[in-house]
Amino acid sequence: MSGGTEKRDQILPNVPIQDTGFILPEYDFAGNVIPPYGINISDGGSIQHVIDAAKGVIYYSDVIAFGQNSSGLTANLQNDGKYNKLGINFFMKSGLICSNGAGMSTYFEGIPKGDALGKRLQTVMQVMNLPPLKGIAPGMLEDTKAAMNIKPVLQSAFGNVYPVCEKRTLPVGDYYGRTEDPVSGDVWVKGPVDFINGVATQTRWVQKVNRKGDLVFISREEWENTPKTINLDGTKKSLPPEDKTEEGFEDENGKVSLLIGIVLLSISFAIVCSGK
Repeated sequence: MSGGTEKRDQILPNVPIQDTGFILPEYDFAGNVIPPYGINISDGGSIQHVIDAAKGVIYYSDVIAFGQNSSGLTANLQNDGKYNKLGINFFMKSGLICSNGAGMSTYFEGIPKGDALGKRLQTVMQVMNLPPLKGIAPGMLEDTKAAMNIKPVLQSAFGNVYPVCEKRTLPVGDYYGRTEDPVSGDVWVKGPVDFINGVATQTRWVQKVNRKGDLVFISREEWENTPKTINLDGTKKSLPPEDKTEEGFEDENGKVSLLIGIVLLSISFAIVCSGK
């Protein structure tokens, strides 16, 4: 809707809704947890059945809290690969357009880092000889903590939504470098993937962060005046032959060369005429 002297239908730097790509990966957390029969839990009344059931309780507690075994009772399960590292990292389109014209992406760290409850608790866990909190529950807290950061929302509501971006290459996929479900074949990470030292990575334009950790925005005027040298898909724009100048120097040099050529031609013509 336009009004006054403003004739544009859209003034916010966002892409059409059909191009936003707001699609979350089809990652199944529950499907990556070993079921009871996979850790030798079964019906029975023997002492061994009771011991196996107790180990199962500890196993699922570890999965929820630590993401690995926390005691010697389930050490054999750790060695047998029953403790899958859960979560995936991925990029998703944000719907905003960077000041250079690229479509801005947001990076999501779905693999738990173990810092959900702060550095003090991390130190306490180390003193108690317990593994870091990288299970399902701490991972959910980390995601909630990131989602509850209202700085970008306030910036958009009371400031502007004109972002400055930088190109970042970051790991994608699960802890094991997989970008699709090994059982169902569901693709978690969309688009081409590059492997750097065996790690699956993708390169995208994401919002720049300053030294204080704040997202970098600029005014609408600055955003509009910034040359859009990148296409929406992140590739570099190719300039037409007549516009391939570097800050105008090639164009000016061409004009100077043409002027010198005309002068030399005139002098040569004058010499020829005077010889006659």
